[in-house]
Amino acid sequence: MSAPASAPPDATAVQRIGLKVFLDESSALSPRDVIPVFHRWIQTRAVGGLLIDVADYTHLPTGPLVLLVAHEGRYVLDRGDDRLGLQYVRTQPMDGPLETRLRTVAGTLVRAARLLESDATLPGPIRFRGDEIDWVANDRLLAPNTPETLSAVRPAFESFLGTLSDGAPWTLTSHAEPGTRFGIHARTAAGAPLEALGRRLDTGTGS
Repeated sequence: MSAPASAPPDATAVQRIGLKVFLDESSALSPRDVIPVFHRWIQTRAVGGLLIDVADYTHLPTGPLVLLVAHEGRYVLDRGDDRLGLQYVRTQPMDGPLETRLRTVAGTLVRAARLLESDATLPGPIRFRGDEIDWVANDRLLAPNTPETLSAVRPAFESFLGTLSDGAPWTLTSHAEPGTRFGIHARTAAGAPLEALGRRLDTGTGS
């Protein structure tokens, strides 16, 4: 008698979630300038979590450039796909359904990005786009890069995005390259400043 088939992985149970917001075209930000800012965040406990150390990868042409490592996750100045932005990657488990976990990660990311926007020690204007966001799932077992994973997580992700955009629709594009982690790029015509996104995340509604 053959062994019973194992149940497929539950992609909605994924915990290691990474979200990224992108700098707009008018922003002028050198990754090296962020290194002392991240060190100061550790000293002043400017962002949530147990902050540990800063790692400098600015010698690399793409990918993660500067990392602020915390116990709960990591803040990453990232140039993946040749687009500079800030990513927060959660590494520790979170409570609640997938939509709630996405909001938790997004809230942490938006608060950190707003701190960079308002940091007077950084030269030039710094603004992050409120009309684009990237999601990467750092769990190939629970969330393999397949159409089935997209179908499973799409309702929760779209509901989360609706909170960000006050109910306006988003266009989703999956990261379909072979061998890559599961990911989705989302874009909306109803972008808003990070301050507004933060308020919507805090209330859990589109208001």
